[in-house]
Amino acid sequence: MRPVMLVAALAVCLGVAGCTGNEKMAANAPSEMVLDCGNGVKMTLVYIPAGEFLMGSPAAEKDRDDDEGPQHRVRITRGFHMAVHEVTHEQYEAVMGENPSHFKGANLPVEQVSWNDAVEFCKRLSAKWGKTVRLPTEAEWEYACRAGTTTPFYFGETISTNQANYDGDFVYGSGQKGEDRQKTMPVGSFPPNAFGLHDMHGNVWEWCGDWYDSGYYRKSPPSDPQGPETGESRVIRSGSWSGSPNFCRSADRAWLDPSLPYLITGFRVMAPLPRAK
Repeated sequence: MRPVMLVAALAVCLGVAGCTGNEKMAANAPSEMVLDCGNGVKMTLVYIPAGEFLMGSPAAEKDRDDDEGPQHRVRITRGFHMAVHEVTHEQYEAVMGENPSHFKGANLPVEQVSWNDAVEFCKRLSAKWGKTVRLPTEAEWEYACRAGTTTPFYFGETISTNQANYDGDFVYGSGQKGEDRQKTMPVGSFPPNAFGLHDMHGNVWEWCGDWYDSGYYRKSPPSDPQGPETGESRVIRSGSWSGSPNFCRSADRAWLDPSLPYLITGFRVMAPLPRAK
């Protein structure tokens, strides 16, 4: 059984979904979905089941920032499909007709894209597909990244450059120094998490849909938080090829100006299930 199917089955067995209309619809959702970006370029998304998790980091987690707390329980009420990989050069070019990236390679994650660029990509891909494609919320992103884990990384208490692309001159916890590649790596170069998602740690920071607020967790709703209504910066998650491993932690939060492109920033997309009528 594929990892994503195993986790989905566990969610149903544990009664997390609660057998609502949305979850009955989710029971018929395909475990994998392939979107046509144009010019013969495809994008694969896998199903992430509804469920609950502890968002943020515990107070004792190494290199924890204040904006990662308080750790709180969040319920994701609808399953969704998320791209297995960060959006690649060829996928971005097929949809947008251009490739702004500094590093070159069809299967590398696109970078030097602003939040506005990422949202425009989602709009155009939605129009091609006829259904909604968007950036994940910060809560959806962390839920998908953790894939049931509670450790700093979905690999465990530490991480190595055999598992993710970051600056290996730095270590986390009991880890050891590794490679500093000083560039992005082709998507899928490193092991996936239990949902089948690659590069949720490192490679490029990933834009989320939310505005950033350092104190948002103190007022976040328990179900499907959407982030603040207004703000100046947008959330990014995952760390990148140029940063230390502490930024790659599942709970780490960062933010950037949504109007500007950055050499360290890309994105991945998700597709929500329609709500039950």
